[in-house]
Amino acid sequence: MLTRRTFLRVAAAGAAAAGARCRELWAEAGLAWPGPIGLELYTVRDLFAKDPAGTLKQVAAVGYKEVEVGPGVKPALLNPDLRAAGLTAPSGYFDVPKTVDDWKKTVEMGKSFGVRYLVVGDNPRLDADAWKRRADLFSQCGTLSLAAGMQFCYHAHFREFARLDGTCGYDIMLTQCDAKVLKMEMDVFWAHFAGVEPIDYFERYPGRFPLLHIKDLKKGYKGSTTDFPEHGPNPFVPVGQGSIDWQKVFAHKQKAGVKHIFVEQDECDVPPLEAIKISFQYLKGLHQAA
Repeated sequence: MLTRRTFLRVAAAGAAAAGARCRELWAEAGLAWPGPIGLELYTVRDLFAKDPAGTLKQVAAVGYKEVEVGPGVKPALLNPDLRAAGLTAPSGYFDVPKTVDDWKKTVEMGKSFGVRYLVVGDNPRLDADAWKRRADLFSQCGTLSLAAGMQFCYHAHFREFARLDGTCGYDIMLTQCDAKVLKMEMDVFWAHFAGVEPIDYFERYPGRFPLLHIKDLKKGYKGSTTDFPEHGPNPFVPVGQGSIDWQKVFAHKQKAGVKHIFVEQDECDVPPLEAIKISFQYLKGLHQAA
């Protein structure tokens, strides 16, 4: 029998719990990115190649909830390791299609991984006409992806922003492809490396950027739309240690249509697991601009 004393005790406990949750929600509301923080597995590629299951558990132990996978391992092997680590994979990074039939194979692989977003990107040197032909192909691939319940996305590096007769490959894709069939995974680092302000694109093409790659550009580093110094100083640093204004980027997340973010660091001056921890802790504590 539920006595009055017991009822009051339970009610008080419930109120305390509700109050605690309210405080958590208020704290989350003030965060620049209140959602799950993901990791692009390329960042820990060497560790992952040696010990996939162990690496995923280490990634989860940092606090990451999501990962972006690639085609390097079979879904039947990777999916159990993801589940064991408590991670999910909303997106996968795959090879750029050369033909529609080529893309059909990738769609089947995406189904096996269980991803929602199919991402491609390769940083090519192309003229405007070649970009237009590629946009036509991507439109067909995007239509196939939607029919299979997935979204086709393109991930740019820096050559996509090189000027071509008053435009660039990135703009050609965005204007020639329907917004439903082609969306973008904006890599904030590469945009800044190319001298491009991501927010300008968020404003011009709202809702086209469901995915972001979050990585930082070393302060004072000069970028390019044509070349990358293969043997120069490492331009990559953990998030929050570089020149990018992350509060400004995240202030436009709703306009951009961001659904998932993935920390990525192509090269690390410290051990990768240490680098991804620094990035995670920075993002977890980053609040909206006042």
